[in-house]
Amino acid sequence: MRREVLSAAWPVMVSYVAVGLPCGVLAAKAGMGPLQNFVLALTFLSGGGQFMMSNLWLAGVPLGSIVASVAAVSTRFALYSASLAPYLERFGQHSALAISCCYTEEAYGITLNKLASGASWTAQDALALNLCVQLTWAASCAAGAALGTVVNVPTAIAGFAMTSLFIYLLYAQPHTRPTAAAAAAAALTVAACKWAGAAGVAVPLAALVGVAAGLAAGALPRARHAHHDDPNHKHPAATASAAHAPTGEKGGPQ
Repeated sequence: MRREVLSAAWPVMVSYVAVGLPCGVLAAKAGMGPLQNFVLALTFLSGGGQFMMSNLWLAGVPLGSIVASVAAVSTRFALYSASLAPYLERFGQHSALAISCCYTEEAYGITLNKLASGASWTAQDALALNLCVQLTWAASCAAGAALGTVVNVPTAIAGFAMTSLFIYLLYAQPHTRPTAAAAAAAALTVAACKWAGAAGVAVPLAALVGVAAGLAAGALPRARHAHHDDPNHKHPAATASAAHAPTGEKGGPQ
């Protein structure tokens, strides 16, 4: 393994230990053992989804709502794949498939940056990075599950790791109108569902409402700019002035 791969991997690996331990503790509270945690973390690439599974299960949310919520949160990987796919074409189909099957969000970001900047980043480098960080995450989750069986860590403390993670991810997003609209709409939807006694559908419904609000807020400026930029669009005042302006044409206003 090249030194460049290790230098890119180790900060992510350290952060995965810090987040993976509470994820494993929370999963242990939900009834999963260390081996189950290891296999899940190794095959399911969304750490936020793993937190959601345990939190929602402990909250008594129906299984269908848990599946819908985790699926909604995990749809972002489709966007990651779409942005990374053009750069993976240079590696061939088999290498690209191997890389795509095991990249996490952080490994995706590093690999995309390396390939987009023209750095000497090979398929072996990308795959080695994926395996390093993914194995670290799986081992950390398993260790957290083992810790959760012998140490009584309050569920609220372990569960707040996911909340703090999403707060961080939200803060790291561009501070734009669509982001603010999506966050506000999702928060209000969750609050309304809980107030109405429909906590089981709060998360998936909030995800849908948040996405719709963000798209709507993002479309408003484009629609306004398109309206102003339309060469055939005339301001009412300008139209009125033109109507009374002399044209010199036969039958036109004088």
